[in-house]
Amino acid sequence: MDIARASIKRTVVVLFICLLLTLGGVSAYFSIGKLEDPAFTIKTAVVTIMYPGSTVYEAEQEAASRMEDAIQAMGEIKKIRTRCSPGSAVIYVDIKDEFTAADLPQVWNILRQKVHDALGNLPSGCSVSINNDFGDVFGQYYALTGDGYTMRELYDYADFLKKELVLVPEVAKVNIIGEQTEAVYVEFSSSRLRSLGISSAAIFDVLNQQNTLSEMGKTFYGEQYVTINPTGGLLNVEDFGETVIGGSEGRLIRLKEVAEIRRDYVNPQSMMMYFNGQPALGIGISTVTGGNVVTMGQAVEKRLEELEEDCPIGMELNQIYMQSEGVVNSVNDFVINLIESLVIVVGVLLVFMGMRSGLIIGIVLLLTVAATLIVMNQQGIFLQQVSLAAMIIALGSLVDNAIVVTEGMLIGIQRGQSAEDAASDTVSGSAWSMLGGTFIAVLAFAPIGLSPDNTGEYCRSLLQVVGISMMLSWLFAITATPVIGNLMLKPPKQSGGDPYDSFLFRAYRAFLEGCMHRRLLTIAVVMVMFAFSLITLITSVEKVFFPGSTAMYFVADLWQREGTSINVQRDMTEKLAERLRKRPDVKNVTSTIGGGNLRFMLTYSPPDSDNAFSELLVEVKPGGDPKEILRETQSIIDNEMPGVTGVCKLFSKGSSMAPVIEARFYGDDPLVLRSLAQKAREIMEQDPIHNCVRLDWNDRVTVFRPQIRKDRMQSLGLTRPLINNAILTGTTGVTVGAFRDKNKSLPILFGLLPEERNRIENLQSLPVWSPSANKAVTLGSVISDIELSYEDNVIMRRNRRRVLTVASDVLLGGNVSEMQERIRAKVEAIPLPFGYRFEWGGEDESQQDAMNGMAKLFLPCLILMFTIMVFLFNGFRQPFIIFGSIPLIVIGVVLGLFLARKPLDFLSIVGILSLVGMLAKNSIVLLDQVASDFASGKDRYLAIVETGVSRLRPVAMSAVTTVLGMIPLIWDSMFGPMAVTIMGGLTVSTVLTMVFIPVMTAVAYNVPNPGDDSRNDDEEYEEE
Repeated sequence: MDIARASIKRTVVVLFICLLLTLGGVSAYFSIGKLEDPAFTIKTAVVTIMYPGSTVYEAEQEAASRMEDAIQAMGEIKKIRTRCSPGSAVIYVDIKDEFTAADLPQVWNILRQKVHDALGNLPSGCSVSINNDFGDVFGQYYALTGDGYTMRELYDYADFLKKELVLVPEVAKVNIIGEQTEAVYVEFSSSRLRSLGISSAAIFDVLNQQNTLSEMGKTFYGEQYVTINPTGGLLNVEDFGETVIGGSEGRLIRLKEVAEIRRDYVNPQSMMMYFNGQPALGIGISTVTGGNVVTMGQAVEKRLEELEEDCPIGMELNQIYMQSEGVVNSVNDFVINLIESLVIVVGVLLVFMGMRSGLIIGIVLLLTVAATLIVMNQQGIFLQQVSLAAMIIALGSLVDNAIVVTEGMLIGIQRGQSAEDAASDTVSGSAWSMLGGTFIAVLAFAPIGLSPDNTGEYCRSLLQVVGISMMLSWLFAITATPVIGNLMLKPPKQSGGDPYDSFLFRAYRAFLEGCMHRRLLTIAVVMVMFAFSLITLITSVEKVFFPGSTAMYFVADLWQREGTSINVQRDMTEKLAERLRKRPDVKNVTSTIGGGNLRFMLTYSPPDSDNAFSELLVEVKPGGDPKEILRETQSIIDNEMPGVTGVCKLFSKGSSMAPVIEARFYGDDPLVLRSLAQKAREIMEQDPIHNCVRLDWNDRVTVFRPQIRKDRMQSLGLTRPLINNAILTGTTGVTVGAFRDKNKSLPILFGLLPEERNRIENLQSLPVWSPSANKAVTLGSVISDIELSYEDNVIMRRNRRRVLTVASDVLLGGNVSEMQERIRAKVEAIPLPFGYRFEWGGEDESQQDAMNGMAKLFLPCLILMFTIMVFLFNGFRQPFIIFGSIPLIVIGVVLGLFLARKPLDFLSIVGILSLVGMLAKNSIVLLDQVASDFASGKDRYLAIVETGVSRLRPVAMSAVTTVLGMIPLIWDSMFGPMAVTIMGGLTVSTVLTMVFIPVMTAVAYNVPNPGDDSRNDDEEYEEE
């Protein structure tokens, strides 16, 4: 079928469709979903086991280990990571990469069933919860503060906002963090408790039973069936005082007569939050799956404005992080880059192709972009940094096919053909080679776009957008381009002349013939350049995984010695926060003590809860330099805060904020593991760019171990729970029940008066009820001694084995790969006892996972590319020529990165893959014409030279438009290295296409130079 001629015959229909697509593209731009960064699925669920009263070793062996065994039986499991601490174990269940977001609900159901089945194997007293929403992103993140308000009053208003905001369209969930736990305290003096003559257990039972719900009676009352609901429950704190706990000699003893009763905040709390020095609650809002972040954010802001009249005077809802605003700014900046690239590309075409030809190609380019937006909108591909960058990357390639058709029509018209005949000949002769080349160019992105890991998912829209746009560009090149060209291209006043008789073409022909006459020298020069480039790549080009974000935020993670009180951690954190707030270039400082923030961006993962941990989230004012403030903050932590370990980090693009270097030691004995880890730690700390080397088990903690006289304990009728309850009474308090207050359930804590609690010197004088003696005795009567010991407070496990990780970050500006290589051999040389093993984690592992994901698809994609070429050429010489030239792209890549002082990162590798497609695409069209001339019996030397001359302008225009179209991306922190990679690599690949491939073709077919005595390869081209 003559597609070009058929399209020209239906000019009105084609133009009408083009108009509809243009209008549809404009409409799609305003309705398409928008994100700052591509979404990727965090395939992790969290199983939390509470085992009250257990040591870290008991929580590990009796609870975590048994649950791990059950979970590991799932075939969907990639790895299991467990953090054990006294009284609890948290198991992170990571799912294999091949399972998509659509598969996860079924996987989570299987996980719940496995966990449910394992409950019977856990010790009594264990409780288990499962959180499969661990990856939810709360992109609208606020801090609620109120000068003069209690935390209870703040929470009441935050809860009111939660109930209102969850009804806003596209809001999935509203979470609140930083709530201060309240309790009802029932407090005795130790002397009063000893002389009371009532056992603690009896008081516990009274308080618990008095507030326990039980089934109410119902009866008939006339024609009604009514409920009988007696009073007597504990409706407020004052009711506790009226509770009768015993009596003697006809007198009742009420609780208020012997105890002080109050409602207060638990001390110590498990987590605290401050915003600019004020106690705060964090309110995070997430978007429904597939929702529009911008639309949701605007709707939330509108609803908050409507609710302002309900806000108590003095309370303020402060913005911590607004993903919707970040998305708008990010997309707008990238759209500007896209428009700049479009203008550059069209401008280049107008200058070098002429006004009419340039307008034809420019119109087809805009039509392709509009149609791409329509398809993206229909397929749910959002506008975000990667998809917009994909458009910019593809811009130069999108004009390739249109340039080939326009160039062919232009040359045909100059030779006297009609526009319709020229279009027909050009499209008929090159449509299939253009399709094959376009498909191969798209296929080059497949290894990254189809990789199942998080990095592949993050970059998936790169393949999708490039694939959609480039296939549409081919379609419009063979349909719309002939129609528009037929309308706009006019025959010259004098036709029939040689269209290639100009200085540029004559100079290129002379250079090409010179290279063909010196084939061995040309090949040798290229090989030397290739070898030099490889050496430079290995020795002089910086290598990173993913670049840092340009967001005006950074975090400072702070640790003190394990076991440090959360109140001490708070005081230290707020001193640093206050110092930062005094800086004129700091806008806000959010502090979280005992844990981290909500996951407010995809690459941020909330740290594990730990009293000795805190985090500062620092927002810098516009115009400020986050890197400068980060360096100064790191210096303060390192030099002015003794006893504090800390690391300041910028947010990352495409990768998590976990430590960049990790050395993992597996084994059974904690002391041996700590010894191995200490050796690795010393090695890392000797590196000049190390930053905050730490062990994930943290320090061992102090433990007081009262030595119980068992004979005395048994004679008094005491048990371990009774002794532990006595100790709790003198420390944090014993939970004896729950007080229901509307939608809250407050623990009832039984303990000594505040001035008598938490004093280790009074441990032996604590009262404990003796069932045998029927009176209270002192704890010292059953304690022979109190020993001081040190124990692990945290044990980490990985895939059911103990693992201790030594982690380090690098100073800002330091190169992770260089530090990794400096310490690699030394750490790996640490001798390991039998049964112990070592592995690297961190960025090294992440990079290997990403590369392995690509590698699995790389070979199949190469085979498919080669197969397509064999089908196109019906031979093997041309595919081997093209594939032999592909590695030489490294010459331009290294030159570009070295001159621009850009690192080779993961996205640079993606750029190299795109260059493979570009080189293959241009080479296919060139060699296809050479093959046609060979088949027609044309002199092979002239066929090669004249085909090179005829392809010079299309290939050069494609390269120039792509290279110049990359300019707006050079200064982007994320895509700058990739842009430089493509610019340098494409410049060299263009030379390869126009010079080296013709030379290699002449060598492959033994084509003699004019005047040589050697003969052509006798094998006919058609018979290959």
